[in-house]
Amino acid sequence: MKKSLLFLLTIVSVAMFVSCGGDKKSGSGSDASEENIEGVKYENKDFGYLVVLPEGFEQQNDDAKMEKERGGKLFLGDGCTIDVTCSKMNYIGDTTPEASIDQSIEMVKALNEGAEVEKLDAVSFVSKSQDDNYLRAHYELQKNGNKYMIDFTYTLDKKDQFDKDVEAVVKSFKAE
Repeated sequence: MKKSLLFLLTIVSVAMFVSCGGDKKSGSGSDASEENIEGVKYENKDFGYLVVLPEGFEQQNDDAKMEKERGGKLFLGDGCTIDVTCSKMNYIGDTTPEASIDQSIEMVKALNEGAEVEKLDAVSFVSKSQDDNYLRAHYELQKNGNKYMIDFTYTLDKKDQFDKDVEAVVKSFKAE
């Protein structure tokens, strides 16, 4: 009887440990630090999101009114910019976030010939393009009536950093 009770308590303790955050590598929570991503954390409570940017990026707009209007901030690093914004969506008629994302993808393809577009799921995508001077990426997510966007611009000599940073920032993004 004592062994059965001890075994049951051990199982319950392990289950509570895991469910309460004992395994932080799954990335299923709402805090980007759970994925062990280090960098500059930016949280926007008005739109309910958190993102982690690479080390060395510094926010540029400290104006609270501007931040509220843009739903985000602009960050500068060595030869690079990351612009994080959010706005409310006004879906017309029976347009859904899924249909709106598909329209956004088509617009990106039309405006950026040769852009690589990867649809991440039904309501988000990442596009990457390059011109003579810059590497650019655009991440978009539509969720909870909001349109979250992150725009990356890097100089051509930062290609390896660009690919790694875009992937890490997109992975770190959490919206309520």
